[in-house]
Amino acid sequence: MYPIKRFCILLFFLVPFLGMGQNNISGIIKDSKSKTPLPFATVITNTGIGTITDTEGRFNISSKNDFSALTITYVGYNKQNVIVPKKNNFITILLEASSENLSEVLLIAKENPALAIIRNTIKNRDKNNISKALQTYKYKLYNKLLVTANPDSISGTIDSVFVKKNDSLVFVALDSANYNFKKQINRHHLYITEKVAEHTFQRGKNKKETILATRMAGFKNPIYEFLALDIESFSFYDEVYTLLGNNYINPLAKNALKKYNYKILDTIYNKQGGASYMIHYKPKQKKDVVGLEGVLYIHENSFALEKGIAELKGIVAVQAVQTFTYKNEENIWFPDETTISIRKGKNKEDVSIFGEVIKFSENQTHNDSIVNPRGKDITDATYLISKSNIYDITINEPIRVINSASSIEIDDYAADRNEDFWNTYRTDSITSRGLETYNVLDSLSESEGAEKKLNIARKVLKGFYPTKYFDFDLSKMINFNNYEGFRFGLGGITNSTFSKIFKLETNAAYGFKDKTIKYHVGAAIRLSKINNSWIGAGYTDDLQEAAKLDFLFEETSFALINPRNLNIGQFFNYKTFNINFKHDILPNLETKLEMSRGSYYPKFNYQFITNNLVYSEYNLTTATAALKWTPFSRYLNTPEGKFTIKNGFPKITVQFAKTFNNFLGGNLEFNQLKLKYEHDIKFLNKSSTSFLIQGGYTFGDAPLTHLYNATPNYSFANPWRKRINFSGTNAFETMAFNEFISDRYVSFQGRYNFSRFEIAKKFRPSLSLISRFAIGSIKSASEHYGVSFKKMNKGYMESGIVLNHLFKGFGVSSFYRHGQYSNAKFSDNLAVKLTYVLSLGF
Repeated sequence: MYPIKRFCILLFFLVPFLGMGQNNISGIIKDSKSKTPLPFATVITNTGIGTITDTEGRFNISSKNDFSALTITYVGYNKQNVIVPKKNNFITILLEASSENLSEVLLIAKENPALAIIRNTIKNRDKNNISKALQTYKYKLYNKLLVTANPDSISGTIDSVFVKKNDSLVFVALDSANYNFKKQINRHHLYITEKVAEHTFQRGKNKKETILATRMAGFKNPIYEFLALDIESFSFYDEVYTLLGNNYINPLAKNALKKYNYKILDTIYNKQGGASYMIHYKPKQKKDVVGLEGVLYIHENSFALEKGIAELKGIVAVQAVQTFTYKNEENIWFPDETTISIRKGKNKEDVSIFGEVIKFSENQTHNDSIVNPRGKDITDATYLISKSNIYDITINEPIRVINSASSIEIDDYAADRNEDFWNTYRTDSITSRGLETYNVLDSLSESEGAEKKLNIARKVLKGFYPTKYFDFDLSKMINFNNYEGFRFGLGGITNSTFSKIFKLETNAAYGFKDKTIKYHVGAAIRLSKINNSWIGAGYTDDLQEAAKLDFLFEETSFALINPRNLNIGQFFNYKTFNINFKHDILPNLETKLEMSRGSYYPKFNYQFITNNLVYSEYNLTTATAALKWTPFSRYLNTPEGKFTIKNGFPKITVQFAKTFNNFLGGNLEFNQLKLKYEHDIKFLNKSSTSFLIQGGYTFGDAPLTHLYNATPNYSFANPWRKRINFSGTNAFETMAFNEFISDRYVSFQGRYNFSRFEIAKKFRPSLSLISRFAIGSIKSASEHYGVSFKKMNKGYMESGIVLNHLFKGFGVSSFYRHGQYSNAKFSDNLAVKLTYVLSLGF
């Protein structure tokens, strides 16, 4: 998702929202005495078109119909009617305070009257929230996103650039940037994308979106990561208000009165003849990053939202507007339109977008000797607007939502819809500028190979390099460990261009120290797209760390080199054939089944003694079942497969395996139960707390290769400086390799990550505090001959500190071993490690 995330942030930084229409008036409303701007004043034309002023008292009204007068109202001020000047498109309006009205408010209200209204609105949230009040609903949505500019706001002149020299101006060059930009923007927008979707909701099954049609300028196939951003989805009824990927305390949250100041701006009348309160909200405390500010339109009787506005006013200005329509039969206000506009801001305050802070650069170079008469910069006229219209609403009718955890499902033909389909579903007809935008960008993208480059970037971030039919696995290219030395390999898997229902995978590697080739081949066929069901088979001849806690659900994060491998001393070779089956009971409840038969060869001095038999190598026939549950993750089901769009927590993985003696040549019989619990809690201040609990229980005749070493990552090498290496992932940094072996164990890790420190523009280190604990035991240690290890039944403990992002992604960590297994020498308890976090620059 990262290339799209950065693409969106760059677009958002450039955009302002300017009105367009055949009749346009802009202005500012001020107090007649103090001349201070009046934010959120109501402005209505004589034709019924209305708006409110922004936080700086400015407004803009555009209409296809002519209007001649404006009516301005503001609490505590006299209403004023203003004739619209014919020649001037910008007016300043001065309002006079009404002392009588102010006195009445002061006499009647013992407290701020807005607080009572907000309390009642919070009290009635569940009654007015469609996801709480309704059993089912369904609607269609048409969304159009534009990056564009109003041609009338751009000067079309060619300007001259001068340089100050000896108190005179010397001509340097002609500046045709505005001229060329206006010529371009008259013809087409900068970007356009459209979407038609059907939303269904069934209480207890959550909400599901099915994308029926999607079109993105410059791309034949949709960019799934962009669709997953879902920037038009936000709600004032949730505890947290999510805007452009960032969470804010909702102005209608249960604790909102502690976080926001409220003020009644006006009382207006809706189309049904009822009154609604206009209430302005603003954070009580100013923070480093701009907070939410806006206006709520609240119905006087039901305390339901009729309209909600949320704004971020900083170096980037964001406005989100959600309007509601009244459904008489159900007595509820239902959302009918959402709009997000983004523009270049008018101040230097930081704004957070998709988790990244957009800052004002104090180091921008500016040459005062250069004089350019051009007024506004192109970025002052450019804006982004995303508008969604909701229609075909059905409420409380029989609906069955299948696999709702796949929050977005893309129809197989969504990218291939013809113009007749689009014209049927569009609620806002496309203009000639819009059609020309598709033509220009499609041609430009094809000539520059933009879609291919984006696909490469997307796959590389996931650890693959794509070709037409085959994606090479970058993690298979190079590695290093004590047994193989340098290991070079090549491998990968076929992609959806090769086939959407059949895939082949293969890899091969050569170790320069053991001088042996390892390889894997496999194939699978898809049985069901809806349930992501696959059946396959494979053969593997490779190495694995002995006593490793492994799962069928392996982590998919990409790491070119695993630093733990540098010190691992105990490996075993396995040659196995397996038949496997993968099936999603629900999108967030996944299962994997595997039946395998293999031979295992420890590559260290080891014999397993059981039932008066000695095994230096052995055959295992194993049946394995694994279950992974991620209740709060969300998924995107596409023609190319299943994608995770929200990595929710907790994640719970359970796996059970059983080996069979005297079946398909198996020598040993034992059972294994493994468990992993992961949880990550993110806070609004960008800090987070994570927990990891994992362990295993093995009973029966199990060799050491299939027991547990608790993931150590330390060496007692001398001199001490040789112990400094790279830290592992969730490894015990002070526990020596092969120090403990258990047939039953559990470990616990707690980690607190502070928000990154803003020390300098390019120096933003992050601090984490970590504590780990493990306890285990082994029933028959004497059965494992040739190796020495200890029991871990007294409980192993370590604590440490991690400083990341110190230089070019590198950092440092330090851990200390304490408790029952602490060593006599201080230096033997201390571990200092280097860390590395891949930084992509955003």
